[in-house]
Amino acid sequence: MQIQFRKIMKKTLIIIATFLFGITSLQAQEDSTATKKVNKAKEKIEQIYNPTGEEKPEIIRDRLVMDIYHSFWFGMPKGVNHMKFDPGFSISAIWDFKLPNKSPISFGVGLGFSYFSQFTDALLKVDDGWIMKYNVLNPDIKYKLNRINYMNCNLPIEFRYRHKCGFKFSVGARVGLIAEVSQSYKGDDPDGGSIGRHYKNREIYNTQNISVEVYTRIGWKAFALFYSVHVTKIFDDGEGPAIYPMSLGLSISLF
Repeated sequence: MQIQFRKIMKKTLIIIATFLFGITSLQAQEDSTATKKVNKAKEKIEQIYNPTGEEKPEIIRDRLVMDIYHSFWFGMPKGVNHMKFDPGFSISAIWDFKLPNKSPISFGVGLGFSYFSQFTDALLKVDDGWIMKYNVLNPDIKYKLNRINYMNCNLPIEFRYRHKCGFKFSVGARVGLIAEVSQSYKGDDPDGGSIGRHYKNREIYNTQNISVEVYTRIGWKAFALFYSVHVTKIFDDGEGPAIYPMSLGLSISLF
């Protein structure tokens, strides 16, 4: 009786084990089939949106860059005061040349425009020897605006490093032509007249034709800190104040 019972139990266990093994095998086949279907779907999507198999293009590549900054003016004559904040900006359209083999290093060349301002308590005038000088205004003269404008059109050239995480660093130089040096004034008549004056003086002489500026940026993705300094002065040597701006600010890459 016991022997017969054991035989029945053995057969039952074999049947159960066979049944469980069949279910496991069937589930594994279904999982494998589902995985293959998912992979095929991914391949189809990839072919639709990236048919060449190339990596997706980077959106932020510093092709159009705007710098917003404050300028510190070096070489100012003693006795001339200027405001603590002299804002300026530059905008550059730059073509980015990548190195092969997915290198993080690239080079940029393009076209740009830069504007610098300086708020002072003096007017730039040419003296009898045809030399540009700052003339400090009489303290009794009241004015709302007294600003020097300095603009140049330039050619930016950059060496760039960009990590895939978004960190970036660049050094470069801008070589350009001075487009305008002028002074905007609004206030009492500087010569003591009773009628107020509001004008823009473009009769600023002895300016250099070429401007050279070196700069650097360090940041992440679309934003970076910006620092630059001019290695050329605004006026010719001995024919005007030996001034040049150093700028510090923020860079924004639009794309």
